[in-house]
Order: sequence, then C-alpha cells, then structure tokens
Amino acid sequence: MDDSELYRQARDRMDGGDPAGAVDLFAASVAVYPHFKALELWGECLLRLGRYREAVVPLAAATALNRQPRAPGMLAEAFLALGEHGRAVQFADEALARAPGNRAALAVRSAALPHLGPEA
Repeated sequence: MDDSELYRQARDRMDGGDPAGAVDLFAASVAVYPHFKALELWGECLLRLGRYREAVVPLAAATALNRQPRAPGMLAEAFLALGEHGRAVQFADEALARAPGNRAALAVRSAALPHLGPEA
C-alpha cells in the first residue's frame, strides 16, 4: 500500500471520529513518505488521545517541514499539557511569528507565561 492510500485511510478514520484508529495509519504513511500534513494530523490524533509526549516528534517534524502556524501551535499545546511551559511559549511564539493573532497560540502563551519566572 502506498503513502497516499494509507493517508486516505487515516483521514477517513480521523474524520469518522476514530483518532486511535488513525494513529497507526498516519505513522505508516509517514514511514513511506514523511509529508508535513500526515505528520501534523498524526500529532493531532495523539493530542486528542491525550498522548502528549508521543505527539511532540510528529508535530516538531511538521513544524520544520512547513511554514504554516498549525503544527507549532499544536506543539505548544502538547508542551503546555506536559508542563513544559518554556517550550510551550517558544512554540506559541513560533506559531505567532507565522500568523500574528493566532488565537490558539495566544491562549497557550497566556496559560504558560505565569508559570515562568520574572525573566520570561
């Protein structure tokens, strides 16, 4: 099976409300061809499942492979959920650099900043 078929099956599962069923399919698609969108959606599924630490790698790869704000914004959410507030701010700022005014990134930044020292 090629990456586009794996990706399509993963999207169908995700769109059907089955992020757990989509995770392995996105991983398999990325193993064949590491496209940013498959990485981003893989990370999104992991976030939905509360598997924040596992979401970091695909979201970081998607952040590096594409200039849109969505992947770094979700990466910021993952780090916030993990209590890594400095990294949450770092990636929220990256999302904001790509899309000033991004509401999700502003919310993460706002939630993480109080946990940092006065030098932040």
